[in-house]
Amino acid sequence: MKKGQENQAHLVQHQKRGDNNDGLPAVRFLENIACEYDSEGNAANLAETLEVRRCERYRSADAAAITTESVRIDYTRISRVPDGRFHTEVDGARFECFYHASEYDYLYVVLDTMRDDKTIALGPLPRFHKWSWNTFLRGHLLSIEDPMYFESDIPVGWFYGTREQDYRDATAKLVRNVARCLGIPNERIIFYSISSGGTSGLFTAAKIPGSIAIASNPQLDLTRFIPSALVRFKECTGIDLACEKQHGDVGRVDFAHVFSAESLSKYLVIVNCRSKMDFNEQLIPFCQALGITPHYGLQRVGNLIIWIIDALARTLTFALKARPCTSPSISLQRH
Repeated sequence: MKKGQENQAHLVQHQKRGDNNDGLPAVRFLENIACEYDSEGNAANLAETLEVRRCERYRSADAAAITTESVRIDYTRISRVPDGRFHTEVDGARFECFYHASEYDYLYVVLDTMRDDKTIALGPLPRFHKWSWNTFLRGHLLSIEDPMYFESDIPVGWFYGTREQDYRDATAKLVRNVARCLGIPNERIIFYSISSGGTSGLFTAAKIPGSIAIASNPQLDLTRFIPSALVRFKECTGIDLACEKQHGDVGRVDFAHVFSAESLSKYLVIVNCRSKMDFNEQLIPFCQALGITPHYGLQRVGNLIIWIIDALARTLTFALKARPCTSPSISLQRH
């Protein structure tokens, strides 16, 4: 074995022995990539090897798991978290969930993200777009559909709720009870999602002291999102987010007003500097509100880590047709 191979093998063994430390769990299929060599002893291409392993992992996921019949549970009396799909009601809000058990005592909570007109029109609900993440997350996976999507044709809900009811409070109650049933402490609850799902994770983690939220390109200020989506939000809920930010409960709209460096919860916000929507419109104003200057790479502010990356952004096309929002349970008017 070459010297480089010996050093890398030692590193991997050290990582494996460190599974019980206080850091986040490592991804198993990444641990062995550093030790991969061809027949002549040359190091394998890391990017190509990673892509092959990732594809293998995703293909190993069983799609039948999300097509099973949903089991109804009482979230206040959970004695066992059912594998696969289950649903419950928390403070009047409908929650559809997907659960995948793990041998590792971490609970990853994935909150669902935005949907387009095609998804709204054709469904089905729930989607659980990230259900296959269980193939690489070393921990239990709890995927939760936004309860806002069962109440209207709203394209993005941020687990917001109604004027009277904050659905993030309800989400936090559900997550705490699931974690308690699994014997997992708050410090090992990790909210992990992208875009609006990441936003919902940040706001909800703040309600569970000690938990962690990892959000990729989240909306840190809801009022700075796509104008047409904000119009539809108002049509579907009767709530003007800009008005709420100025005269209502700003803590449900702007994460800068929620974030506290003294909070027991921890946050990792990842933003692509190539995305104007996420970097210019979201991160820059957020940093200004905190009185900090963003820097490329990793930057720590108390219990918040901001990670600015530079990645080729895929073109985002989002078209909302000019049609009224329809809802079986909410009376709506065009504005």
